[in-house]
Amino acid sequence: MSQVESAMIRTGHLFARLPEASIEALRAIAVLRHYPARTQLFLEGDPVADLCVVITGRVKIGRVSTRGREQIMTLVEPGQHFNIVPVFDGGPCPANAETMTASQVLRFPSDALRQRVGQDAALALMLLKECCSHMRRLVNMVDDLTLHTVHGRLAHLLVQVASGESAMPLTQAEMAAQLGTVREMVGRSLKTFEALGLIEIQRGVIRVMDQQGLLAQADA
Repeated sequence: MSQVESAMIRTGHLFARLPEASIEALRAIAVLRHYPARTQLFLEGDPVADLCVVITGRVKIGRVSTRGREQIMTLVEPGQHFNIVPVFDGGPCPANAETMTASQVLRFPSDALRQRVGQDAALALMLLKECCSHMRRLVNMVDDLTLHTVHGRLAHLLVQVASGESAMPLTQAEMAAQLGTVREMVGRSLKTFEALGLIEIQRGVIRVMDQQGLLAQADA
């Protein structure tokens, strides 16, 4: 593989600090795929798939209820990864994965990756640390959904976007799916924030005007 492809392995934080020997071993099993927008990569309940790192584009990870309501668990940006859990616990994929834009995804086949982990202590320790971080994120998500109102969760999301910690979902419906609510609730909260001077909405684009004011709404 070329040096550019070696750089791809280090694109995300997942493998960025591994020694060169580990990178070389990962390069031997990595496969780069190109997907159009709105491509379903896998579905909840599918057999275990690959560990994936987004190189370009954006991938939506979520679940859909029996009534068709969607809950977006995360939006995966370039340099971030997804599907680490089923690769190592052997269970089915816990959520759906769909490209939101045209995307390049680096895929690491589960069987080959597990074999590498058994031979590489540095890789094994790094992936164990990442699984623990994933657990912390899920705990924070549960806390957010159960202990905060939709109004507060939306304020927090807008602060994350303004500070560069999160990418803005494309539509109010997608924001609602990420927050575990419906589009109408998001629309009402946005109008409230705009009336308070906390945000400005022009031609569908949201601009944060007062981060501290939004933080106060998030903590209310």
